[in-house]
Amino acid sequence: MMPPHCFLCDRSLREGDPASSFTAVRFGINAQEEALEQDRDREGWVGHPSWVAWFCDEHTALAEDHSHLHWREAFELLRQHRRPSGPVK
Repeated sequence: MMPPHCFLCDRSLREGDPASSFTAVRFGINAQEEALEQDRDREGWVGHPSWVAWFCDEHTALAEDHSHLHWREAFELLRQHRRPSGPVK
């Protein structure tokens, strides 16, 4: 799995935030993606699924409000809340 890096504000462990300041949020998937996940689990696949993203404490609630949606739809809606890239203040 990828290390914590907020999908919305780019905060990461590099800013000195502890790992406990981040939550991996799982979003909805379709039947084909569910089957893929089951196949990967059986094969012992290790990696970061497309339908899981990290969020900092500030953005976890917003992400969880969208977690019932298919991940592509949720990510599109959440991108509207992204902050411009640059140093965290």
